[in-house]
Amino acid sequence: MMKYCPRCGTPLEMKLEGGRERPACPATGCGYFHFGDFSIGCGAVVLRDGKALLIQRGINPGRGSWQIPGGYVESDEEIIPAVEREVREEAGIIARVQEVIGFRHAVAGPFGGTSTNIYVVFRLEPLSGEPTIAGEETMGAGYFSLEEMATMEKMQSLSVWAVQRALALPPGSGFQPVQGSFSMPIRSGWALFGLPDIQGRKG
Repeated sequence: MMKYCPRCGTPLEMKLEGGRERPACPATGCGYFHFGDFSIGCGAVVLRDGKALLIQRGINPGRGSWQIPGGYVESDEEIIPAVEREVREEAGIIARVQEVIGFRHAVAGPFGGTSTNIYVVFRLEPLSGEPTIAGEETMGAGYFSLEEMATMEKMQSLSVWAVQRALALPPGSGFQPVQGSFSMPIRSGWALFGLPDIQGRKG
């Protein structure tokens, strides 16, 4: 548990905020409350000729397992460049985001890791490149069909779900990046996504 205020270094005390006791800074004028540890992840389903791009992890946890490319979004990074970066870094593929096809929410705890995490799954279009081992994080990379995935050892179940969803959903049916409008301008640092029917009428 956090013991000191990250803003001013004062020892934290427990205070009631938002209906529950939380670590809080008692220093006058600071007002810091610790609401927990959170992270955002992103995963990429890159499809080509009915097959999905997979990488084999080269580091722990899960060394040797097969999964879709992905990773954490940096605190100063927008999510679309983040998922495109992960594909490039882990598999050597230049790809472009098309839409969001799902997400997973994992609560911190014995089975959810040390922080609560939102993992957003994107469908991407490959633009150039062939799968390559692009660093120590990756042991292998390639395009695989669902039938091939069913025979692979250490195949991540979340990745299978993501690939199944990407293959089943018609293109353009997921949450797509919205460019904004006069009534809803997009602020710097924002990434806004909407369903296609809403985007078509109001985006």
